[in-house]
Amino acid sequence: MNKGFAPSKKNVSGPVFSDDSVQRELELINGAAAKCQWISPTGEMFSIELPHTVYPPREDTTFLAEHLLRLGPGKGRKCLEIGTGSGVLALFCHRQGWKVSACDINPYSVASARRLFSENSALEIIVKEGGPGPKTDGDFQQWSDGQSYELIFWNMPYIIPDIDDGSHLGPLEDAALIDTSNATLFSAALAQIRAGSILSSTGLAMFTIGDKFDVLQLEKIAADHGFACRLTGQLKFDDGECLRLVTVWHPFASAPTIHKKITESTNSELLSNDWPTGTSISADYQTAGRGRYSRPWVNSAQSVACSWKIGQPQSMTPATLQIICGCLVKQSLESFSQSNTNSEIVLKWPNDIMIKTPNRAGKVCGILVESTTKGNKNQTVVGIGINLSSEGTDPPHEFAMAFADWYSSSITSVDLRQQIDCRIAGLFESKDGIPATNFKQIQQTAFDMVTEGFSKPNQLFYRNKEAKLNRINPDGTIELISHTGDHVMCDEGEHLEWLFL
Repeated sequence: MNKGFAPSKKNVSGPVFSDDSVQRELELINGAAAKCQWISPTGEMFSIELPHTVYPPREDTTFLAEHLLRLGPGKGRKCLEIGTGSGVLALFCHRQGWKVSACDINPYSVASARRLFSENSALEIIVKEGGPGPKTDGDFQQWSDGQSYELIFWNMPYIIPDIDDGSHLGPLEDAALIDTSNATLFSAALAQIRAGSILSSTGLAMFTIGDKFDVLQLEKIAADHGFACRLTGQLKFDDGECLRLVTVWHPFASAPTIHKKITESTNSELLSNDWPTGTSISADYQTAGRGRYSRPWVNSAQSVACSWKIGQPQSMTPATLQIICGCLVKQSLESFSQSNTNSEIVLKWPNDIMIKTPNRAGKVCGILVESTTKGNKNQTVVGIGINLSSEGTDPPHEFAMAFADWYSSSITSVDLRQQIDCRIAGLFESKDGIPATNFKQIQQTAFDMVTEGFSKPNQLFYRNKEAKLNRINPDGTIELISHTGDHVMCDEGEHLEWLFL
C-alpha cells in the first residue's frame, strides 16, 4: 500500500463504503493502466504499469526507501514488506541483498507487484494476499508465511478521512491511503507481530505514520505490546502535513534480564560485575537498597525494584539523566488507566515521583543514577524503586510514602516494568542503522515536567525560607527566587522542603 499524498485530505470516501464507492471502484478497475517511473535513492529507475486501484510510488515511498538504505546490505537476511502496493520497495530491498517477502490486502497490488518482480528478474520475492488489520482477516501466517524476519516495514495508511465530503476514491484506494480504523493499525500490527513472533529478537520494524498521534502516544502503544520505540525520521509536505517514521524493536534483546527474590542492591550488583549495556536486574526484596546519600530504601510489600545498565550520553550530567529517567517513569505510570481521577503524578526535583490527591501526598518512586570508572571504561546504572501497594507495608517511615494504586488499580509490577523497560531502551539502546535519540528534545520534555512539578506544592522552602522556581539550568541544577527577590542557585534537593497539603 505505497500511497502518494492525496491532493486533498477530503478527497476520500471515508470509513463507510457506500454504493457509489463500489460503482467508482468498478469504473477504476475497467480503466486503462497508468505508467509511471520511480527513481530509488541509489539512482536506479523502475518503470511500472499500475491499475488505477494501486497507488503509485511517490515522495513517501522515497522517504521510506532512504531509511531502508541506511540499514546497510541485507546479506541474505529475511525482510517482510506489509502493504507492498506497486512492489517497488520490496524490489528495492531485494536489490540491497535482502531475502524479501511481501503482502497486500489489495489483490490488484499483489498482481502488479508480481509482474514487476517478474520483469526485473526477482521471482524469488514471495508475495501473499492479506495483512494485519483492526479485525482478524485470516491467520497471520497467511500473510507472514509463518516466518520470523530481521526487518519488517509498512508504509501505513495515514490520512484521516472527512466522511462528509462528497468526492470519493474507490474502496481499494481508501484501504491503501486512509486509516479508517477506530483502533489504530499500528497497535493492531504490533499485536499480531508479537503474537506470531514475526519480528526476530534482534530485528527492526519500521512504520510510516501520520500525525494523528503524537510520539508519546506511539511510545505507549509500542510499550503496551512489549516493544521499544523511537522516532527515526520525519517528512513534511507542502500543505503542512507531517509523516513520521517510527522504528520498534524488542528492548535489550541481546542483554540479560535477571530477576532475584532477594539481593543486597540491584544498583550495586550491576556496578560490581562487568555486565553488558542493557542488562537489568530486579528483585522482590533488597537487603541494602539505597537512595541518595546511601539512605536505606524502604521496601513496601508490593514494589518494583529494578536497575538498568545504560550508556550515558557524554554531554549529559547525572542530574539531567536522573530527571529524564524520572520523566520516563512518570509517563509509564500515566500509561495506565486512571481509576482515581482526583490523583496526579508529580515529577519532583531532583529524583522523586510523587502522587498527590486532595487529602494526601507522598513519594511513590525514587530514581538513583550511579556511575563507576575503571581505567577508560565508564559504567552507568539507573535504579528505580516504585511502591505499588500499601497492603502489608509496615509503618512508620521517615517520609510520607505514596503507592501506585492511589493512581490506578490496574498497575501491576510486570506491566509497569515492561513500560519502563521499553521506554529506557527506546531512549538509550544503540541499534545499527537507525539514528540515536534526540536527547535535546527529551531533555526539554523532562525539564517541562519538573517545572510543572514545582507548581504543585502549596509552599516551597529553601533553607527554611519561602522560595519559588526561576529556571532549570542545562546541567539539571535549578535557580530559585527567594521571598525577598534574591536569586539562589541550588544543586541539592536536601535544601528544599515541599509542603503539598
